Amino acid sequence: MSSVDPTLSNAEIDQPVSEDHTLLRHCWLHVHVPKAGGSTLRQLMNRNFGEGYYNSKSLLETKQYDKHDVGEIVRCHPWVKCMSDHKLSLDLPYENEHAQVFALSYVRDPVERFISRYFFHRHFEEVNCLAQRMSFREFASAELIDQMVHPQTNSQIYFLNGGKSFDDLTIIKKALDSGQAFLFPIERFDESCICLERLFPTFFTDMSYVRANVSKKDAEISEEDRQLVYRYLKLDDPIIALAQQFLDETLDRAFQSEDDRESALVEFKDRCSRRFHNFFPPALPGEPVPPIGTIPKPKPKKQPIPELMPEEPATPDPPTEHDPNSSIEPKESDEPQPTLESRTTIETQPTLSAESTDD
Repeated sequence: MSSVDPTLSNAEIDQPVSEDHTLLRHCWLHVHVPKAGGSTLRQLMNRNFGEGYYNSKSLLETKQYDKHDVGEIVRCHPWVKCMSDHKLSLDLPYENEHAQVFALSYVRDPVERFISRYFFHRHFEEVNCLAQRMSFREFASAELIDQMVHPQTNSQIYFLNGGKSFDDLTIIKKALDSGQAFLFPIERFDESCICLERLFPTFFTDMSYVRANVSKKDAEISEEDRQLVYRYLKLDDPIIALAQQFLDETLDRAFQSEDDRESALVEFKDRCSRRFHNFFPPALPGEPVPPIGTIPKPKPKKQPIPELMPEEPATPDPPTEHDPNSSIEPKESDEPQPTLESRTTIETQPTLSAESTDD
């Protein structure tokens, strides 16, 4: 049995069908294209929507919901304000009687996305993957030439249009034209975040982030291998161009001037930097500086410095005359002992700036 959002009254939940969509609740659907910044975005959704966020982890990523499936989810779970899933596409029930449905998705340079996925699977210990026992060239040949993978895995167009086509953008463009779908390039993640904050401040209060699920790269990919991958993935070029164009148009709609946009971007990057340092304080002198924007592993705790115990005052010896035949020189004055504060004071490096995500 689903829990109902306590902020919604019974009258709102049972709201009759109305032509005035302003009376309907908003339901945001994160269409999660794998290896396109989704892990970072899921964290942001969780923070901004709280108990109204549902992270649906697909057990079968190759089965995508159709419009009817999504409509049933929206109808049966009125507490859901935002949902993220690999099973979603941009073919959604935007004309819905129970909620005003919005979609948000990101795409990525197809070659960089393929490389990132290779390294992700290479270090994915929970599942035995091809990448763990293959070089990058062998992995590319197996997936792209021998087709040992579902088509939607490597085609972002196929993923976003619900498996209809590898090159047809009709469904995607129709979604964007509705005004209820947003498609951004992950390479310009910061700019997309300030757009969402400006256009929908009630839902996206703070989009500052620390990158999550960054693939560890333990090998160099040659230009020859990149060109091989690109020959099989270049059909995705139109979706990347469309996302770039859509972001430019959305920036123009969200900000009145170039100065307004730049000011918002600088302020946003500053918030990201401060959030980053909540996880990663500035490095000590001599210590390596970690990659910007990644969540660190906790360091082993250092043993605390024992507090200095005050010494008991020594009983002064009775004054005696100095023996000229003694080899010990008399003390002229006692040197001041260093305090605990003077021994533990360290300098920190300047604050770093946060960079864009690279999930």
